Amino acid sequence: MYCVKCGVRLQEGVRACPLCGTPVWDPEEAPRERTYPEAMPRQSRESTLPGAVALTVLCAVAAAVVLTVCFRLYGALRWGGYVLGGLGLFYVTAVLPRWFRRPRGEVFVPAGHAAAALFALYVCLHTGGTWFLPFALPVLGASCLLSTALLCLLKYVRQGRVYIFGGFLLLLGGFTVLVEGLEHLAFGTPMFLWSLYSLTGFGVLGVFLLIAGMIPRLRQALEKRFFF
Repeated sequence: MYCVKCGVRLQEGVRACPLCGTPVWDPEEAPRERTYPEAMPRQSRESTLPGAVALTVLCAVAAAVVLTVCFRLYGALRWGGYVLGGLGLFYVTAVLPRWFRRPRGEVFVPAGHAAAALFALYVCLHTGGTWFLPFALPVLGASCLLSTALLCLLKYVRQGRVYIFGGFLLLLGGFTVLVEGLEHLAFGTPMFLWSLYSLTGFGVLGVFLLIAGMIPRLRQALEKRFFF
């Protein structure tokens, strides 16, 4: 090791140059800045867990209050079933993922759709309706497939996000037409009252992203601005 100022050879362990007095700087002893992966995961886990506990307690208290009120006033569940179903749907979609350090979207998105389907089935049966099979089930199934496919592509495919979002917007426009078509078959409502507008809007955006993906500079600008 040598002095950075006068070049004198220094012995091990000295703190200053014996000739010019310049402090000795050892790069191995310099403080190292903590990087993001070292500093953040524990803080993220500690920040979400108390919220999950608090929301769980609130949901349990709300469910207990609803059950007590319904059975004391009516001797039956009545409207409490809707409240309990809504609480269950809220818990599965918003609270349950907070118990995990890294919740997997490809797991919790289908779980949320399944909870929504069960809630819709309960409402349909409780009200004597027949709209669950011809309307709610296919709509929720298509929504689950679209959203899960998008999450998986964004997670496992490293390149081409402009194309992914462009294709997703085109499919989303077609999904709105499917929803209105199923609504027309299940409830007899007029066809093409609103889905053509959403199909046009999503279609224009989707085609724009697909074309932008073919232009390198525009694609890089969009990825830098929105996707990174």
